[in-house]
Amino acid sequence: MGGFGGPEVLTKGEVPCPDLGPLEVLVKVETVGVNHIDLATMRGEGLARSVQPGQILGIDPAGIVVDVGAGVIAHQVGERVVVRPVVPCGSCRWCVDGKDDSCDELVFVGIHRQGGFAEFIAIPESNVYSIPDDLAFSEASAFSHSFPVALQMLRERAQVCEGETVLVTGAAGAVGAAAVQLAKHFGARVIAAAGSSDRAGWCLTLGADLVIDYGTSPQFAGEIREFSQDGVDVCIETTGSADLWSQLSSVAAKRGRVVGCGGHVGGQIPLDLFWLFRARVTVMGSAASTRAAFVDALALLAKQEVVAPVDRLVPFAEFRSAFDLLGDRNRIGKVVLEVCRPGT
Repeated sequence: MGGFGGPEVLTKGEVPCPDLGPLEVLVKVETVGVNHIDLATMRGEGLARSVQPGQILGIDPAGIVVDVGAGVIAHQVGERVVVRPVVPCGSCRWCVDGKDDSCDELVFVGIHRQGGFAEFIAIPESNVYSIPDDLAFSEASAFSHSFPVALQMLRERAQVCEGETVLVTGAAGAVGAAAVQLAKHFGARVIAAAGSSDRAGWCLTLGADLVIDYGTSPQFAGEIREFSQDGVDVCIETTGSADLWSQLSSVAAKRGRVVGCGGHVGGQIPLDLFWLFRARVTVMGSAASTRAAFVDALALLAKQEVVAPVDRLVPFAEFRSAFDLLGDRNRIGKVVLEVCRPGT
């Protein structure tokens, strides 16, 4: 990254292979996801306020272990792995309590330390997880950030229960598609809302019970009320769209829970306080995920109980075009860069 701005600030060049420290693993990167958080890092916003030019992006690489540092016993050369993006300190009160998503010293791969937009990456062994031989590297990258985040929102934050009704906005995006599948896994009825008819229809293949195209029907509260007279118990809001939030006050059930994790559409919303306290609604934020959420979500993927959809696998040489695809309203699933072709 040669400066701050859009994808035009990204440059391709030669860098030394990372030094391997104790308890670190060197991974040859096969694939890495393209994320909105990368765009924020390019602009030096949010978590990336302290990032300096020269940062290598890429939060969710997957690949093959090619070397291990001193003291590493959990991984071996030749192992197929995926990287957990968040690196907690392991010793603060949040980490000790198992809530390491809230670690006081939390750092992100690809933001605070060098990421996976490179041939090799050095990563703490505790952030490297084995993947099955029949799982494509691209699917592992598509999973790494999105599915643990969705599981965290549903299980730890919303505490969704069997039989409840869950609305997922941005349901054809990476986190949204994960949330639709995981909510069904928990036994919920799922309403999937997406920005086009094709994207909404695709959510039926993920198990959604009702789909809504808010691109065509932005005022969709009535449709939800016809489906669930008492409203929705949980809303997983992944976009940060003020237009979508404006519909929630009409569809949230009494004592409903709204969990938000995204702000890439805008990030600023009006909030009706009368709705908030009269309906006893709980509004929560969620970011990253605990180690437990990552492990449990990966187990579901390995058992093929969920799928990590990949919209496009883009050659590494075309990395700038991959970011153009993030804004494609017809995109379904994750955009993934193919850093190294398998076998090379």
